[in-house]
Amino acid sequence: MADVRKLCVVCSKVYRGDETTCSTDGTLLVIEAGSDSVELGDGATRLGHVLGNYRLQRVLGEGGAGTVYEAEHVRLGRKMAIKLLHSSIATPTAVQRFFNEARAVNEIRHPNIIEIEDFVSTPSGEHYLVIELLEGDDLRTVIRREGKLSAERVAAIGEQVASALAAIHAVNIVHRDLKPDNIFLARKDGVEVFKLLDFGVAKFTDQQGLTRAGTTMGTPQYMAPEMIVTGREKEIGPGSDIYALGMVMYEALTGAPAFSSTQIATILRAHCYEPVTKPSQMLGAPVPPVLEAAILKCLEKPREQRFASAGDLGSALRANLPVRLSGKVLVPRAAIRKARSRRRRVVAMMPAFAMAIAAVVLQLVPRSAAVAQAPARPAVVAPAPAPPPPVPESATITVKLASKPSGAELFMGPSRKSLGPAPVVMILPMSTELVQLVARFPDGSEVTQTVVPDRELPELIFEAARTTASKPTRPAVKPRPSTKPGKPSKPDDRDSMLDPFKR
Repeated sequence: MADVRKLCVVCSKVYRGDETTCSTDGTLLVIEAGSDSVELGDGATRLGHVLGNYRLQRVLGEGGAGTVYEAEHVRLGRKMAIKLLHSSIATPTAVQRFFNEARAVNEIRHPNIIEIEDFVSTPSGEHYLVIELLEGDDLRTVIRREGKLSAERVAAIGEQVASALAAIHAVNIVHRDLKPDNIFLARKDGVEVFKLLDFGVAKFTDQQGLTRAGTTMGTPQYMAPEMIVTGREKEIGPGSDIYALGMVMYEALTGAPAFSSTQIATILRAHCYEPVTKPSQMLGAPVPPVLEAAILKCLEKPREQRFASAGDLGSALRANLPVRLSGKVLVPRAAIRKARSRRRRVVAMMPAFAMAIAAVVLQLVPRSAAVAQAPARPAVVAPAPAPPPPVPESATITVKLASKPSGAELFMGPSRKSLGPAPVVMILPMSTELVQLVARFPDGSEVTQTVVPDRELPELIFEAARTTASKPTRPAVKPRPSTKPGKPSKPDDRDSMLDPFKR
């Protein structure tokens, strides 16, 4: 194993001993990325071997902490990913941190967080995780392949990852190593889904951390100032993840990190003291103002000037930029209202306009000529025909979802696709199939409603929740008296299962 190198971000002095602060200026030392890694390339030697119930078939990735394999269950044939901890660094602390990853993910079960099925320690001293196998690429690979991503795609990445962060922050977990390598772009039913990976250095904010005194965990290009500056260690929290997500969105949008240097100390100093160049200036091209403002707000040096929560960041992106949901687009509510109003005005003006044209024609044609020639030229004096009914712009239905009190987290379908906090205006394909909608309130209670999107209901306000103590019921909908009232949601079957990682 290579020597551990620690840096002072102020004077750039390098230490290799047990020091925790700089002897010159007293600054907290930072571990240089990759200095404690093991020799790589040995993962392929395990291919074909059986680990527990899984046969290792292909190396998916390898890093300082371990190797990730594609594996197949020897009896069931199910494909999974196996993350095997390198034996050379399997100290009790490293194993505990490895276990924290499994426990952190197991507690949450969020559609934008990778699922970990099992944590195994073998009698021979090997430790590995059994993880869902995803098809796609991590964001780092996508950026290298495609360069700059579109503003809409960056907004979608930010919104979905912010939703995942909000979920982990709600159970007092901070990721602390958010970067493009730890965001995976998978496809489900033809739609891009962004998954948050690798909780190996996650910090449980209600417990004593496992990070060694005088060291900092994370990746330099994405570290918040409080993770670097001496005396601000206690500030590390959800805001640190928000800062990192801002850095990720910046890089995805511009194709380059906000701060770049061959010297790690230079990058760390920039995080603490240097202003960020606006993405529009970096690109030399316009950037949607709301997206640019959201990124820059994430990257404020003082933690209190960033978004108060990951949920607030997600709401900012959702409310102002189109975000794809099941192949459709969630359009900003103000835009829908404006479009409807404009459509009503055009339709309302058509009959009056036709009558005015008819009146002008009658004024111009002499009375005697009109009477004499009426049989031969009926079209000249006949009133203009009524305009045809407006053709729907598309076979969709607009549904507004609200909650009382507002802010409940909304989900759709059995897979519980996150729609974000209420209120939400969504566009669904017209269908006679029931669509299940769930509102989850801060106290953990849930209310389930259903809607049949079989007709255009532009003025329908669908209340997705009730806050009274009585049994939730569906609000009356006059145009659809046959719709059945919603029923209280049933607990997730997984809640009744034995959870091997529950504290």
